Amino acid sequence: MASPLYHKPPIPPGIYRAARALRRISTILLVFVIVFVAIVAYSGVQIVKAKPSVGTSTTELEPNDTVAVTTSFSLTNPTYFAIHDFALHFLIVNASGTPLLDTTAGPDSVPAGGSTVLPIDLYLPVTASATSLLTENQYLDWYVWGNASYAYLFTVSVGVATERSWGAPFDNLTADVGAPFMANGALVVPVTISFTDDANFADVGNLDFQVVPPAGADCAQGGFVLNVPAGQPYDQTQDVGIAPGCDPAGGHVASEFVVNGATIPLPPEPIP
Repeated sequence: MASPLYHKPPIPPGIYRAARALRRISTILLVFVIVFVAIVAYSGVQIVKAKPSVGTSTTELEPNDTVAVTTSFSLTNPTYFAIHDFALHFLIVNASGTPLLDTTAGPDSVPAGGSTVLPIDLYLPVTASATSLLTENQYLDWYVWGNASYAYLFTVSVGVATERSWGAPFDNLTADVGAPFMANGALVVPVTISFTDDANFADVGNLDFQVVPPAGADCAQGGFVLNVPAGQPYDQTQDVGIAPGCDPAGGHVASEFVVNGATIPLPPEPIP
């Protein structure tokens, strides 16, 4: 028989029991979220520490007055989460800080615990601000960065800054115009074109030129057939007929490289 002094504890109301269960679940979820965010943050740091890199590059003159640059971007994902919608942004500037290219590539994905090498094709237009690419060896600054969806909820960013040497296909282009003289009863002028092909491709095509006086019609014109291997110098002279009474002194030599049906203007060379 139960003691008359014992009282059975009252049963808490249902709403109280539900609230207590909800608090416990919330605490468990909060701990889970904190651990998950910590793992994601740590993993994001590991991606950056994996040192993404830009691969070696090759160049080629294209018929549409552009320089094609082929390269690659390598990214390792040593974490437990996949990287989705990874898009790259490329900014290339010359030594004076003039932007030569500002473009994007991608998107792509990198599986968890994997790596990827993204092939990249870039096209630098040979505009007025970029004609130095044709005639001047220089260093170009590459800035590459990318953003991606990571662990489905977060964004991860990586970036690479590098300096690349640029070999010009017509490095140190020079056009010299000599004194006119008579040859076979006609007045001619010697024009000497010299340069070094410091690009990683051969200069194969035609180099046409015009001797332009300070005023009036062109004095003379001519051209050379080029087949200059990469890394080799070029120095040739051609005697071309000159218009009667035309004085090229103080003018310039305008030249252009003709390849695959495209005409690529080269910087003018002054005539003393």
